[in-house]
Amino acid sequence: MSSTSLAPRYFQIFALGYAGSLIIDPSGNLLPYFSVFMIMYGLLAGFSSASGNQFPSVIIIVVAILPIAALNCLISSDPTATTLKWFLWLVALMGMTLMSFRCKAKLDEQMFKTIAPAFLIIWAVLAFKGNAVAESSRDKAASLHLSAFYANLVIASGMFIPQKFWRFIVVSIAVVGGLTSGSRATFLFLPLVFAPGLIYYYRVRLSSIVLIAVIVGALFFIMNNETLQSLTFGRKGGDTQNFDSLELAQKSAGGRAELREIGVDYIKKQPWGYGYGQSIDILLEGKSMGNNLHNGYLNVATQMGVHVFLVYIGLFIWLIYKLVTDTSVPRASRFFTLSIINCVLLRAVSESFSLFDLGHPASFLSIFLISLFIIRLRNPHKQFV
Repeated sequence: MSSTSLAPRYFQIFALGYAGSLIIDPSGNLLPYFSVFMIMYGLLAGFSSASGNQFPSVIIIVVAILPIAALNCLISSDPTATTLKWFLWLVALMGMTLMSFRCKAKLDEQMFKTIAPAFLIIWAVLAFKGNAVAESSRDKAASLHLSAFYANLVIASGMFIPQKFWRFIVVSIAVVGGLTSGSRATFLFLPLVFAPGLIYYYRVRLSSIVLIAVIVGALFFIMNNETLQSLTFGRKGGDTQNFDSLELAQKSAGGRAELREIGVDYIKKQPWGYGYGQSIDILLEGKSMGNNLHNGYLNVATQMGVHVFLVYIGLFIWLIYKLVTDTSVPRASRFFTLSIINCVLLRAVSESFSLFDLGHPASFLSIFLISLFIIRLRNPHKQFV
């Protein structure tokens, strides 16, 4: 396998395997095993393609993270499970970083051509599962909400497909898929999902982006206000009484607000975190919600601690600033990365998703793109061969 095709092919295999696992077992029980397989495969692919002088950089990164991971394992209610989680995440980080060291400039065009179709397959399987396979309303809602996320990722990556015809087709399918998923967050964030691509192609001014942000903010206010919600979407707060606890958290602004309050209370009680992947006793409408706060940022803060949360947010603030302003890295690469990261950050606002979530190809892609961008920042004129 050539170095330029390694990363695109890896994510193609990941997407096909993810979709295939759901087809074989719609309940999703195969996905954890497949994710572990892809973590190990990524590490082996990274090791096989990297040169000896690149290993010290990766080792330094891992060693810098180890004290944080060790502390998190010590305070965890289940240190063994938390240690396993950290081990897998660090292995995934090593694999994606080593893989990014071996990328040529031509990788960008290959990624533009392959990522959107790969994620389109995942969206199609999830949408089919939600509409035709899922038996309970709970499974249907979960599948459709996840399909909406991958529809947004298809839009974000599809905006960079070189051929205009296929760009239009792929993005149009994803827009329709996202808007028909029943996810209000998809409708809410759609302008922001398009923003990086529009800036790249049309050099939209910052004032226009501010206007989009104001519009999205207004929509967000509407969706969190029961009176305005009933006037705009025809849904009243009283309609939530027939939902079970998971549906309430997924579909009700009131449910999410209550979950946010619960999450903040847990952070106040133990600001150093409860352990990577550990459940906290979240009760909503008298039913246990596990550790699902429906907010990726709160999940990071409750599981990892406030200190990790601040580093996590700081990384993204720095990253977005550099992606927008640093011209030493090719513009197409910067805005493609920004577009994917943008979707991940938006997803975390309404669902429990972060870069620590090893169950989705989107997490691995984000880690890879961040690693690749940082490497290119340090060596803007070097071809990684």
